[in-house]
Amino acid sequence: EVNPYCNFSTFKRIPMKVFLRSTILALFFLTNAIYAADSKSNRKDNVVSFGVKGGVGWPAITSPIFIAIPGEKWSVGLDYGSKTFTTDGEMSESSSTGIKSSGTLNITDTGLFARYFYGNSFNSILAINSMNSEMTVTATNATTGGSAKGSLSTSAIRFTAGIGNHWTMDWGFEIGIDWLTASTLLSSSSSATVTESSGTIDVADSEKTIKELGEGINTFSAIPGVFIFSIGFSF
Repeated sequence: EVNPYCNFSTFKRIPMKVFLRSTILALFFLTNAIYAADSKSNRKDNVVSFGVKGGVGWPAITSPIFIAIPGEKWSVGLDYGSKTFTTDGEMSESSSTGIKSSGTLNITDTGLFARYFYGNSFNSILAINSMNSEMTVTATNATTGGSAKGSLSTSAIRFTAGIGNHWTMDWGFEIGIDWLTASTLLSSSSSATVTESSGTIDVADSEKTIKELGEGINTFSAIPGVFIFSIGFSF
């Protein structure tokens, strides 16, 4: 079967760089949090907030933007992220068919989230996200040299819960970190269609391999997150 985490070459370069950047940002946030005079009152007084998220986990992939309605106890909002990736197929080879799938993947991710604040900044987050991806795929059998071209469509709905701290400065600057998040897929689907083939390659196996790649993408979207930071403004 295809590796469930896909291991796209782009993905493999992300974790360490993002982890180091996130650690620096986390220290920056903590150092500057003392200037957030009264985040609780600031959230109560403000009517809208917006910004961008990043970190180690799925937000590192899609870099979502968000808009929210802040509140003293509850803040609710929407986020949207997208990304285009290219996979060379090296780590998406099916062990059962020996076929590799490569192509360009277009991902969109839309979510609804709510934060409950226990005090000034500490909070829990609950979120529901819908992820969709489209991909034009080339499946190749290295043994026979045959190839097949097709398309892949995936969709997944995931639930996320986590804990973090978010501060709102008196002048509107907003910073935050979700220290740890965990996600589970509520539903997922992956469909593949082969449109043309050349040489010696099994079309059914090609579709199976492409579909497994899509299942791996869905699984990857629910990986745990750490140091999910956000930067924005509230007014």
